[in-house]
Amino acid sequence: MSDIHGADKSYRRGAIMGLTMAEAFILICFALLLLFAYWQWEVEEQNTPDVQAFRVLTPQQREVVLVSIQDGSMDAFVSLNEKGVDFSAPASAENPQEKWRFIDKDELRRLNDAAESLPEDIQRDLADMVEAGQAKQMLQEMAILEDLVKAGQTLEGISGKIRDAKDQERALVGALKSELGSMVASIGGYIDEDGAIILPDRVLFSQGEANITPNLRSFLAQACQPWLSTLRGSGVDISEVKIEGHASSEWRSGSTPSAAYIGNLDLSQRRSQAVFRACLDYVSDPGLQSWSRNRLIAVGYSSARPVLNKDGSEDQTASRRVVFSATPNRKVLLDEIQTDTQISQYDRSLFGNWEDLDGDCQNTRQELLTSQSTGQVSLSQSGCTVVRGKWSDPYTGRTFTSAGDVQVDHLVPLKWAWDRGAHSWDEGKRANFSNDPANLFIVESASNQAKSAKGPTEWLPPNESFQCQYIMRFERVVSKYDLVINDAEASSMNGLREQLCGP
Repeated sequence: MSDIHGADKSYRRGAIMGLTMAEAFILICFALLLLFAYWQWEVEEQNTPDVQAFRVLTPQQREVVLVSIQDGSMDAFVSLNEKGVDFSAPASAENPQEKWRFIDKDELRRLNDAAESLPEDIQRDLADMVEAGQAKQMLQEMAILEDLVKAGQTLEGISGKIRDAKDQERALVGALKSELGSMVASIGGYIDEDGAIILPDRVLFSQGEANITPNLRSFLAQACQPWLSTLRGSGVDISEVKIEGHASSEWRSGSTPSAAYIGNLDLSQRRSQAVFRACLDYVSDPGLQSWSRNRLIAVGYSSARPVLNKDGSEDQTASRRVVFSATPNRKVLLDEIQTDTQISQYDRSLFGNWEDLDGDCQNTRQELLTSQSTGQVSLSQSGCTVVRGKWSDPYTGRTFTSAGDVQVDHLVPLKWAWDRGAHSWDEGKRANFSNDPANLFIVESASNQAKSAKGPTEWLPPNESFQCQYIMRFERVVSKYDLVINDAEASSMNGLREQLCGP
């Protein structure tokens, strides 16, 4: 990569065509995640009348409300309301470009983790582009990406992964509503558009108590195992499952806001823990028990996450609730896109050149030509280059005497290895792989070019007597370097080996 820190800022900002390939991929991945996953879908699909007013306040208003909640006082919020601030008019509906500001903190933290290695000037430029509404235009102008991407990785491919993840999550919400909707409704609760199950505390606990009522115990006995089983079997990678206790800001008569907050914190924590223990007790499947213990937590939020009325005031009844929620693992999506981006940047030079490890002026190619010649070897005047010898090409069975007629083939092609894990190696490991004699054959130039970057399921040596040895050695190199092949490819290679070599 070019020196990003020393690059001209205005040059990088103004000229899309001036981006290096690495910069383009960094920007495109981060911008796609930010723009498409959390801006476009939020604006187009979640900007509905029932969006909680708190999520659409301006950043300044949200900060005021959060501070006032922390100290137990709603005075600042009331003051804003009295001054004429209309919290019922979503800021995002008036100015969709600002929607990205209202990402949940957990989601924003994952994005920050993915972008933490970006230089500060690139982060500033990207933030400026998003804030000014230029990110979408930039993505449209990045049609040049088709030329940069050598492995067919396109904008559609990247955004397709995001769409697939969202489709999976929608399907999960549908499955939860189908499986548990009537059961949840029968106890006075509902399932929201994110799949969270929300139950009012009036049917769950006695006032001021954390003991589970018979109503709630009956519900948990029927619902906990189907709920957790639906989450596990959804295909969505669930990183966390929460049982949340929420309270309103009110407490005993005469209590200070601080005392009310602390009292509600203790109560909401005890209630969430009581539901947590009971829920796990009703899971009889050992496998589901294990899955749940690795993900399920109980959290008491006190009054920190109130439900608000349209006028911005606290709905105290609705605020007192228990919520069953699940958080998809966004890091997996980020990692997949990062991996795809790395894979798409393959270049032969990333595996280095032929090395001269012993310093005798003959690199790996020349030493291989010398060691594998079955006849006397002739060298150039410098003694560094093999000119003639006698080599038998195992791929075709033909014999050659001129070094110019043969090439050194990587048994496991460099591009094939790159796609299956070498993209994450350091330079040293890639150079070792490229120069490893166990992975090298002297072959006819034409057969090497015909093989190109193909694996054994796509190409086999025309010399049938060598095909068994070819695939056996191929698999040994794959194992030696811990290359990762998917189940379908592994099955195909196993079947081919049995066909060529016998069971």
